[in-house]
Amino acid sequence: MARSPVSGAQYALAVSTSVVTLTVPAAANKAEIMVRGDSVAFTRDGTDPTASRGIQANVQDVIMLESRDECVKFETIRVTGNATLDVEYFTE
Repeated sequence: MARSPVSGAQYALAVSTSVVTLTVPAAANKAEIMVRGDSVAFTRDGTDPTASRGIQANVQDVIMLESRDECVKFETIRVTGNATLDVEYFTE
């Protein structure tokens, strides 16, 4: 089945030194996230990342969330500087 975009994309989502979560639209079950500005650390299982714990993603990295559960449980925190995320949601 082909994926289709879901309205409610989040652009320039600021990532700070506190944990940031996504606002996942009801119909979304996948997400594609582009890292901009600076590096972030993230988790997909609802555990809180820190600047030194989690998966690091750098500028221009793309993070793929492949289920609604991953989208809802995604948490991120900045590692350096002023990180932002562009998030597009999809249904399949």
